[in-house]
Amino acid sequence: MLRVLLATTGMMASLIIGALAMGAVWFWSPETMQELFQLASGLKSWLTSTGIEPRYNTFIWFLIEERQLVFMGFVIATRALLAILGAIFVQPFREAV
Repeated sequence: MLRVLLATTGMMASLIIGALAMGAVWFWSPETMQELFQLASGLKSWLTSTGIEPRYNTFIWFLIEERQLVFMGFVIATRALLAILGAIFVQPFREAV
């Protein structure tokens, strides 16, 4: 049960910290945020122009938005950072095998 609690806490923390990081970038560097949205727009255009069957392509158009892609990038970066920091700080407390 502890593992489930820790995993859920890590996911929730990465969502919250990712949202805060996105807000911080928007506040202190709006030019960077604009570039990220333009990159996300290009990614969406690339994904929808790959020649996928129209039934699936309209589904991609419906689901994927630029703000979702940018937020997902911040959350993934936050997850990676939390995993690295967790590995660094937990390693001294593990038993030697």
